[in-house]
Amino acid sequence: MRDERTKVIINEIHYWKQNRLLPATYCDFLLALYTQGDGQEEKRGSRLKWSSLLFYSFLAVTLILLPLSFLVIYFTQMGIIMQTGLLSSFVITAWIHSGWLKYRKSIWFPLPLIVGLLIFFVLSITAVGYYFPGSSSLAWTAAFHCFLWVAIGHRLSVKTLTISGLAGFLLLAVLVNL
Repeated sequence: MRDERTKVIINEIHYWKQNRLLPATYCDFLLALYTQGDGQEEKRGSRLKWSSLLFYSFLAVTLILLPLSFLVIYFTQMGIIMQTGLLSSFVITAWIHSGWLKYRKSIWFPLPLIVGLLIFFVLSITAVGYYFPGSSSLAWTAAFHCFLWVAIGHRLSVKTLTISGLAGFLLLAVLVNL
């Protein structure tokens, strides 16, 4: 009975440390106290290594999606429907990864979000250019994306998106007036 209570307490301390409910030094002290200095951290260190490897692998895959989307559009003979479907899956993958990182409170969450928004921009420009060639709809699509970037950047407090959206509006205004 005593061992079960100790295991519950140790698991609770690990939970506090993982979710930053207590400072790490306090948690380390409590863990050393309840485990009598046993090596419980070795098991968690291995888990942390795999978690870190998985995190960086997902981040690398997300970053590879952007050049891969340009490859799909410009260097393949796929039809527009196939390109749209593939790029849509890239966008969804990047946004799911960003949502997961936001849930985990990672500082890296804007990176997949920005990659997903850039792929969505490329997808929209490609589709609009294919279905409405030679019209002003490309400028309206770019303006919509600039507005979307500013709105998302303001909502999620991502200054990079807000500044990029405003710079896009400025660039679009200059190009339209030429």
